[in-house]
Amino acid sequence: MIQPDIEKNILKTIEHLQQLKDINSILDTVLLEARKLSNADAGTIFLATQSGLTFNYVQTSTVSLKTDIIASHYRYYTIPIDKTSIVGYCAATGDQVTIVDAYKLSQEVPFSFNSFFDRKTGYRTKSVFALPLKTLGNKLVGVMELINALDEDDSPIDFSEEIRGYVSRFAGYAAAAIERGQWNQELILRMIRMAELRDPGETAAHVQRVSSISAEIFMQWARKKNLAQAEVKHFSDLLRPAAMLHDVGKIGIPDEILKKPGKLSDDEFELIKLHTIYGANLFETTTSELDQMCKEIALNHHERWDGNGYPGHYSGCIVLYDKNKQPKKGDEIPLAARIVALADVFDALANKRVYKKAWEMAEIYALLREESGRHFDPELIDAFFEITDIVEAIQHRFKDISQSASIRSPSAGALKNPNIVREQQLACGCPEDIYKEIKFIISLMVDDFDYDFLDLSFENTEKIFTGRFPGYQASNTSYHNLDHTMAVALALLRLIHGISTQKNVTFSSNLIECGVIAAFFHDAGLIQKSSDHEGTGAKYTKFHEERSILFVQEYLNSVGRSEIMSNQCSQMIQCTKLSNVPSHLNFDSEEIKFMGYILGTADIVAQMADRVYLERLPLLFDELKEGGVPGYESTVDIYQQTVTFFKEVIRKRLYVEFDGIVESMRYHFIERWNIDQNLYVAAIENNINYIEYLNKTCPQDKNFYRQYLRRQINY
Repeated sequence: MIQPDIEKNILKTIEHLQQLKDINSILDTVLLEARKLSNADAGTIFLATQSGLTFNYVQTSTVSLKTDIIASHYRYYTIPIDKTSIVGYCAATGDQVTIVDAYKLSQEVPFSFNSFFDRKTGYRTKSVFALPLKTLGNKLVGVMELINALDEDDSPIDFSEEIRGYVSRFAGYAAAAIERGQWNQELILRMIRMAELRDPGETAAHVQRVSSISAEIFMQWARKKNLAQAEVKHFSDLLRPAAMLHDVGKIGIPDEILKKPGKLSDDEFELIKLHTIYGANLFETTTSELDQMCKEIALNHHERWDGNGYPGHYSGCIVLYDKNKQPKKGDEIPLAARIVALADVFDALANKRVYKKAWEMAEIYALLREESGRHFDPELIDAFFEITDIVEAIQHRFKDISQSASIRSPSAGALKNPNIVREQQLACGCPEDIYKEIKFIISLMVDDFDYDFLDLSFENTEKIFTGRFPGYQASNTSYHNLDHTMAVALALLRLIHGISTQKNVTFSSNLIECGVIAAFFHDAGLIQKSSDHEGTGAKYTKFHEERSILFVQEYLNSVGRSEIMSNQCSQMIQCTKLSNVPSHLNFDSEEIKFMGYILGTADIVAQMADRVYLERLPLLFDELKEGGVPGYESTVDIYQQTVTFFKEVIRKRLYVEFDGIVESMRYHFIERWNIDQNLYVAAIENNINYIEYLNKTCPQDKNFYRQYLRRQINY
């Protein structure tokens, strides 16, 4: 029996939830109330998606972790809905989980405890209560996990049966509120997607970044002002959805102006300014506080603190708009609009547009400091610079990467002209373009693939190779670099698609995801840690595959993926080590073995079909020499031995040890490019035939080889 005062508080909270507009406000309130009911120190909420459980919200009363906790809201990772994790088990079975000590789990339970957060922060998880969040219609919305019930002395104790009953009663109502919040957000995002058809800069990712950054700036500003918590939560609940609609008025701007890649003329810029008024007019007949804030932001987010913005004071009618009217300045500009102005400018500078490249963070921060008191409210600038780690986490969470639905097929000219593909030599451009092609190929095979985790891993692949991944230097091996990694990932997807087309084989989303992740990080073992200052990563050549496996295991653990996925990716990467005999390796299943063979095949053909494969062989020699790999005495030696190496080692590898699956690549090119040829095999044969010719006619002089190779590169 639930006590009357607790019942009353639950009902009061449910009533409050019904009034909230923003999904983040709903999650915050749900988790806070559940923690109050159970006196839990911390808690998390994972929301159910097509790809699994997505980490969405976290709270703790531990003061020292507050900043990290806020930034954690924007660190994306998913957990499969299976029995290997605590929350995955709840979602898969529908059962609640009660744990006395997370570090002393019974050997009989199928799930394990992920201690990554504890190890990172020094926190100590002990008691855990996890339960599925299901609506009255039995729809799974997510999983809530409460951590460390506290006694009167703030020491962790067990979650009692009585407490679990209170939380369970509340959870059903909470699930309904969360579902409504998701529905509200999706409606707004659909409006944004409609606008995106007109304005390529107005993406769903952009408005989510502006919305989240705006809310975090406001909350930091409010903390410094010591505003009442209820007031802060109410304003933030309105600000998040209203900020997402700041540029909705652009729907009224002509395409030739909105999509112009170059500089606008004075007259064109005057027309662009009207988007503020168009947006405000959409909310002219305000019926709620949310409508009022939407209007204020849409109208005023281009006003400047010093009074040099637009549109200024206007009468509410576009016809009567006078561009010479005095702009608003200082506190005349509504607070919400001042906040969004800062968030919008920051995000516009931090991300690529059709007319500019993304700025470096240092450049952006310097400009914002310079514009304090001119463009922006100085108090808001101060608040912004106190949360830059959170702002950058938001940037990473909502990345501008096109989904497969927006990826265009190649032009008709490309389809009719195989030389376009051959000239690109299968690489499709820069890493971002290759990744778009990867996602397009996936979309040819899977209708409802969830790209979120793949997006995150692609971002981290770029980071690990460019020196932006915590704890690691930039890649300094010239042969095994980011271009090679992306070429392998692309070859892997092309082969998967070819096999799927030829043999009518269906690859699961999880298997494809594992294969791509393994491809992304199969050479991460050649990258040095920040503390390693001797030589280059090539010194690890002999055992870099083992280091890659350790990296991928640590990476997947850090983003909350299961040990099963970690093992599967590791088993696939084994197949890229030439000294490993595939038939002697252990795999969890035949499908993992098959994907390992695909990855091993892709690793070989991606490098040997490269249009400058021969020209890059001296770079490979340098890596082999530093890594202590025997067999080659000079660059000329590696040229001389390449043909024999291909005929005696690589052919056997491709056609015997990997079961000849490389031949299925042809069916990808038939389906994707209307070219009835295996372009990888053709390119490799051309490279081998050419170097064989040079070996027969050239003196043993590396300069002679360089003179007759088809494309020159610096090495």
